[in-house]
This record gives sequence, C-alpha cells and structure tokens, in this order.
Amino acid sequence: MKKIHFDFHSAGTFINVIVICLAIIMAFSVVAQEYNTDSISLSLDNDGLLGSDRGYTNGLFLKYNSNSTVDIKEKSPFILKTIGSLLPLQQQSNKGWGITVGQQIWTPTDLTSPFEGENDRPYTGFLFIEANVFEFSAESANKYSLMLGAVGPDAFGENSQKSVHSLIGSPKPMGWGRQIENQTVFNFSYEGQRLLTRSAGWFDKDYDTGLSGRINVGNYQSEVALGSTIRWGENLEESFASVGVMPGNYIDPSVLSKSRSGQFYYLSVEARYRFQDITIDGARPKHLFDVHTEHWQATISTGAVYYQESWGLALSIITSSPDYEEDLRNYNATASIEMFWRI
Repeated sequence: MKKIHFDFHSAGTFINVIVICLAIIMAFSVVAQEYNTDSISLSLDNDGLLGSDRGYTNGLFLKYNSNSTVDIKEKSPFILKTIGSLLPLQQQSNKGWGITVGQQIWTPTDLTSPFEGENDRPYTGFLFIEANVFEFSAESANKYSLMLGAVGPDAFGENSQKSVHSLIGSPKPMGWGRQIENQTVFNFSYEGQRLLTRSAGWFDKDYDTGLSGRINVGNYQSEVALGSTIRWGENLEESFASVGVMPGNYIDPSVLSKSRSGQFYYLSVEARYRFQDITIDGARPKHLFDVHTEHWQATISTGAVYYQESWGLALSIITSSPDYEEDLRNYNATASIEMFWRI
C-alpha cells in the first residue's frame, strides 16, 4: 500500500494564507459597512407652543444635507468640488454640502388691532433659499453659507399666518397692510466651533464643552457673535458642532452624517452685536412710528436630541433678549421641533 505523506509545513502555510484572506475580507467588509448618510430634515419654530404669539412667531425649514467625504477633489459632486476648492478647508476633515428652503414670520404683540402701536414690531415675512458647505471632525467644525431671499408680500408671510390661524381658530391678524415692503435679501455667513473639553460624566454618559463664533455679512442681519455650548450624552465625539442658537439651525444634522446613533442634552448661550436687521429696519408703507434694531443681543437655548440609523428627533426651547429697542418685554421665547430622516 502506498503511504500518504502529510506535509505539516505546507498545511500550516495554507492555513495562514486562508486566515490572512479572511482578515482582508473582513476588513473590507467593515469599510463597506462604515456609516455615512445623507439626510432630510423638517423643522418648525413656533412661539405658540409656549403660549405666546408675538415677535419671531413662526419658522418652517426644509433641509437637505449630503453625506460626507474627506477628499472632495475625487469623491464629491461638482458644487462641492468647485466651491470647496475656494475655501480654506482642512485636508483630513469630513466635508459636505446642503440646501435649505425656509420661511419666517415676525409680528407685533397685538395681532387683533388694525392700528399701529408705538412699540409695535413690524409685520415681516421672509422667504429664502440657502446653500452651505461644511467640514467637521470630533474637535472642530467650519460652516459656510450663502443665502438669497426676499422680505415683504412676496414672501407670503401674510398668507401663511392667516391660513394657519384660520385652521386652528386663532384671531385673524389685522396689520399685514403695514408689513415690510418687498426687497431682495442676501447674506453670507461663517460659523466656527472648537472643542474645549470632553470627558466622562455621570450615569455612564460623557460631557463636552465648545466655543463658537459667527459672522453674517449682507443686508439681512449683519452681526458678529460669540457663544458656548455644553452637552451631556452618548457618542458626543460623533456629533460635535450639531448645536446652534439661530432659527433653522438650532440642531444641525449635517455633522451627523457619520454617526449611526446617539443622544444628548444641551445648553447653549450666545452674545452678539447686530449692526442691522431688515425685518425691523426695512422700508414700510406709510406708518406712524419707527422702531430701531437693538444692537446688543443674547440668546440661551436648551433641548434634547435623539437619533438612530434611519431617523432623528430634536426638541429645543430658545429664549432671546429683545431684538428692537422699543420692545416693552424683557425677552422673547419660542420652541422648535425638528425631525430628520437619514437616506
């Protein structure tokens, strides 16, 4: 009988090759499964949720945010590749782009009076589209945006508010005939956020703090601002710079594109100097009283964010100091609800 010789050395080599191949396949599998998603969000700001109806009274925003990439020269659409090449973006940061369409409404305190009061904020409707390019990491973020829009009757603020009030049985607003006149609006803005500290907190959660700075240039709301945010929750390193204090940006899902899930609570404050505000200073039809932009302003916001692989929800409450000098109240408050879907 012929003897069979078994070469243990060859068998070991063969097994090693198999193990290496499996490791390579598993590595590629992990890379293929890396989470990175686009998102669509719908957010509603309304002071009626807090029992009032004055000042900044309503905002509705529909946003699309792309997924992110590190190399925009090779792996990005034309819009990001072109605009991103003109900006001082960091080589190793995650980069993306987005589009926002929104409408905002401001009104005086007494909607039922057809007569203008001495301390009334002007009725204003604002309709806009905004394009933005952003980059982010676990410790920093830079966001650039260009907004084009209009204030005045062409912004359909009157139609929107009267329709909603008719549906819910609220009093009919009577002063839209005195609203800010039609005017084209543009605005360029930059916001930067930097991590100050991140550490373990209570109940198996982490906390972090960050510093933020903003600048707006244009004929909408020109301003410079400085703020800070503290958060407490899970996966904070994957959701840095997702908190803001301005309408339409209380929570920003764009920087969550690579975070599969997370949750956190936050408290954010901002102080700013606003040079002008077209929703207050803009031209109006013949009227009795002028009001003036309050230059020094502040905002504090707090809320909670929860998101999973396919969806997310954010709730925020925002309180701001008066935005015009003649305001008789010490603060204005609104609530915001945002839903986002990850596609």
